Formats: sequence, C-alpha cells, structure tokens
Amino acid sequence: MVIWVPITMLLLVSCVTDFLYRKIPNILLIVVGAYGLIASAFGAGDLEFINSVLGLLTGLLIFMFPHYKSWIGAGDVKLMGVIGIYLGPSLTIITSIYSMLVGGVIALLYLLYRGNFQESMSSLLGFKTSQGQMPYAAAISIGAVLAVLTTQNIQI
Repeated sequence: MVIWVPITMLLLVSCVTDFLYRKIPNILLIVVGAYGLIASAFGAGDLEFINSVLGLLTGLLIFMFPHYKSWIGAGDVKLMGVIGIYLGPSLTIITSIYSMLVGGVIALLYLLYRGNFQESMSSLLGFKTSQGQMPYAAAISIGAVLAVLTTQNIQI
C-alpha cells in the first residue's frame, strides 16, 4: 500500500502546479519515478522491474506525438512516463485512453466556457496548431485513477 502514496502525491501536486504555474516540477517526477523503479526492482508493489520500465517507455511513447504537435507539454509526457512506472504497460495504455477522453471533455467545456468554440473547431478542422494549451495534468490524473478503479479489484 505504501507504493501508492508517492504516485498519489505526484498526481495531486501535478494537478495543482500545472493549473497554477503551467509546470510539473522535474524534481518531483525524478524522485517519484526513481522511487517507483527502485521499489519494483526490490519487489515492493505489484510490478516487476521489467514491467515498470516497459510502462515508463509506453507512457513516454504514447504522448510523444501529441507533444511533437505542440498539443501537450513535455511535463505531461514525463508525467505519463512516471505513471507508467507504477501501472505497467497495459494499464498505461488504458490510462492514456481515459486521459484523452477526459481531456476532450474538459477541453470542450473550457472552450464553451470561454466562448471561442467555433474558432477552435475551425482551427482543428484546418489542422492548425493552437497557441494556447490547457493544463493537462488533471486529465492525465483522472485517467490514471479511472484506469486503476475500473481494472483492479479495489475496495474503497
């Protein structure tokens, strides 16, 4: 159970810092990621070391294209990689799907709230990249929680 404390704290702090400052601290990602890799290497938690490494690579690779297109920031890519350390490759894929769905809903609500939905849709249909990015750590965090809750037998 102790293995879930660092990733939970990472998700919470990432949401706050991404919303307030549009940054996810690298030191936080490094510490929580290193802890997860070390813990899996010594048999703590549910994952073997190789699955933690594969989860890291899966998380990084899934979000590299959106980052390359400037749809998300580098911190979001690194956050998904660290989440992959704790969840392994298959749950990381599920997390990314949930994150994209949640992110789409949040983006739609945000655009409707700001009143520039029509402009953004024409930009999207024209495949232009957006100048502004929304903080995406919340969508990733919610996606991770949904992935764990819907695939694991966890009793709250």
